[in-house]
Amino acid sequence: MDKREAILSTALRLFTDRGFQGTPTSLISREAGVATGTLFFYFKTKEELIDSLYRAVKSEAGTALRDGVDAEPSIEDRIRRVGSNALAWGIKNPAKIQFMEQFAHSPFVSTTAHDEGMSHFHFLLDLMNDGIRQGVIRDYDPRLLLHVMAASLSGVISLALKTGNGRERKRILEQGLEYIWNGIRKN
Repeated sequence: MDKREAILSTALRLFTDRGFQGTPTSLISREAGVATGTLFFYFKTKEELIDSLYRAVKSEAGTALRDGVDAEPSIEDRIRRVGSNALAWGIKNPAKIQFMEQFAHSPFVSTTAHDEGMSHFHFLLDLMNDGIRQGVIRDYDPRLLLHVMAASLSGVISLALKTGNGRERKRILEQGLEYIWNGIRKN
């Protein structure tokens, strides 16, 4: 792992454990195994570090959620693919999920970084609008549908992570996807 990645990885862990204010740059550099000057070589300020981390995590999540979606034949299949991609990514990356939730509305993330991070999810708005136009999804505000879907996915991931049994986890994930789809589909 290069120094920049070590800094980002360490910052992710510390920010989720200790918060932004409780994480001095000296601790990040020490735990990343780099000099504080090296941290500031890559990131001019602590705010720039958090913006970079936010952008990277959002980009990774957006790419993961979009994987294979366009190849699906129907709106329902596309939404289910997004959901299963989100669940798989969230189970694999619990610290990144926690970070996104902690800093989604944080004043520590700049408006520019927030907007750039969210740009990786615009395809979801298009997907909801397509579903509404086709009469497959409820004719609700697409932003509301996305927020409800995101909150539900977060809850399913949280519960699944607390479940040690593989069969039980699979059942929770399957039921969670079914619940989400039933909540947004047009009856």
